[in-house]
Amino acid sequence: MTETTSTPTGARARQTYYWRVRNARTPRPPTSAAEEWHIRPGHPGGAYSDLGHDLSPPAHHAPTLLSRSKPTGRRGNEQEFRGGCLICHWEGPIHRGGGYGDGDNEAVEDAHDHAFPGWRTLPPITRVEDRWAVPQSRNRWAQLTSQYPEGWVDQGAPIVAWSRYRREAHVPPHAGRPRYELRIPRPPSSRDRPFPDQRALF
Repeated sequence: MTETTSTPTGARARQTYYWRVRNARTPRPPTSAAEEWHIRPGHPGGAYSDLGHDLSPPAHHAPTLLSRSKPTGRRGNEQEFRGGCLICHWEGPIHRGGGYGDGDNEAVEDAHDHAFPGWRTLPPITRVEDRWAVPQSRNRWAQLTSQYPEGWVDQGAPIVAWSRYRREAHVPPHAGRPRYELRIPRPPSSRDRPFPDQRALF
């Protein structure tokens, strides 16, 4: 059988092809695998994600992050990022940056625009300490997510939290929290007044 040289699209297909290159199953040299689009380590469906490697696609759109290393001559390699979905072939536009909030944040947001359109209007967590405290409290979590669209919580809709600084990196899902934590800028008016005591809201 003739080996096809066409590159597949879609997060799951790209991840499979990436490992085929790494394992010398294609004409491409294994050392070039990082130049192929693949799921970023630590993100859903990718290597080293402690959510596991479920071979069955989810029953709903599920965001993840694709990345690759692109040679740029004397400047070395450039990182590129784009959003992906674990159930369909959708892929977002390419963003360039160094990661850790630069380029990867925009791609993750694109993926959530695809899977959870309107996520930016979800009620935010406004205090740093509440990023862990609210999900661990059954009552506070129920109060927060009661404002989510129906079905979104079960589908892994993100937690939205005010960022502490510009380009604070989004946090991918992990075993302790099976959903992204997305950081959004604080409203300008909030910088001029003390933070509300969010505990009083629950």
